[in-house]
Amino acid sequence: MHKPTTNIVNAVSVDKKQVELELKRLKDIEEAKKADEKKRQKKLEKKADDAKKKRIAEEKKLKNLKKKKEAEKKKRKEEEKKLKKLEKERKELEKKKKLEKEKKKKEAERKRKEEEKKKAQEAERKRKEEEKKLKEKALQEELEAEQLQYDQSEISKYTGLIVSEIESKFNETNLKEGLSCVILIRMIEGGKVIESNIVEKSGNDLFDQRAEQAVYLASPLPVPDEIRLFNKMRTIRITFEP
Repeated sequence: MHKPTTNIVNAVSVDKKQVELELKRLKDIEEAKKADEKKRQKKLEKKADDAKKKRIAEEKKLKNLKKKKEAEKKKRKEEEKKLKKLEKERKELEKKKKLEKEKKKKEAERKRKEEEKKKAQEAERKRKEEEKKLKEKALQEELEAEQLQYDQSEISKYTGLIVSEIESKFNETNLKEGLSCVILIRMIEGGKVIESNIVEKSGNDLFDQRAEQAVYLASPLPVPDEIRLFNKMRTIRITFEP
């Protein structure tokens, strides 16, 4: 009876060892599974982290790209603004040049018209001046003609009076009729005779002598009071034929 007890103990001991081994094996499997799970988890975490880093990198890249696009857009807008400003300045400059050109053209036209007006006014002034001169000349000639006519009339009148005065002092005694001579008479103011010369003789010495004597006897001769008119008669030639 004592033998079976040993076998039972051995059997229990063997079973316990097997159980421990099994447990160890199961534990190793579990730990291996855990290690694999941990590795897989780390791998997943790494993959997730890589994905996150990649996503962040992509986002950063996208953000940089967006920023770059925005910068380019801003630069493009600035360039457009600059171009618009330059275009505006160009148009304003063109407008200014056009206005200046038109202004110069208008100024040139104004000066041309003003010059033409001045020339026309000068021509009109000269025409009127010439017309005035012609009228004044015509009037002067008319006045001179009237004056000459008047002077000649007055001189003829006083010459006739002088001849009559000389004739009144002439001695006709013992002289034949039809004799005549030309006498040059010089006078001073008031009609006083200072010289009397026979310039064309009658052919009769007595007639000529008495004629010359009659001139001195008639002095002072009748002359005009107007000195201007008298100066024209200061020296006269008369035909004496009593």
